[in-house]
Amino acid sequence: MRLSRRVFIAASLSLGASVGRLWAAQQDVPPPQFPPPFPPAEPPESPRNKKRDRVLLKANREAINKDVTRMSDLVEALQKQLKESDTADVLSLDVIRKSEEIEKLARHVRDLVRG
Repeated sequence: MRLSRRVFIAASLSLGASVGRLWAAQQDVPPPQFPPPFPPAEPPESPRNKKRDRVLLKANREAINKDVTRMSDLVEALQKQLKESDTADVLSLDVIRKSEEIEKLARHVRDLVRG
C-alpha cells in the first residue's frame, strides 16, 4: 500500500509539472527583450561647396582680426590702469569688467579658430 501511495504521489507531481509547463507555453509570454539593432548608417555628407567655405573662412578671419585688436586694446588699457592705481587692497570694478571682456573675446577667438 505504501508503494502505491508513493507511485501515485510521484505520478501526480510529474503530471502537475507537465500541465504547468504546457499552460505556461500557451500563455502570451512576450519574447525576451534583446537590445535593438544598430541604427542605420547615416548617409554620407554631401560634398562641400568650396566657394562657400572660402567665404566662411574669410568672415572668420575678419572677425578674429577684429576681436584680437579689441583684445589687445583692452589689455593695454588694463595694464595702464593697473600701473596707475594702487591695487594692493582692492581691484576696481572697471578692472574686473575689462578682464572679463578679455576672457570673453579670447573664448570667442578660440571658437572661431576651431571652426
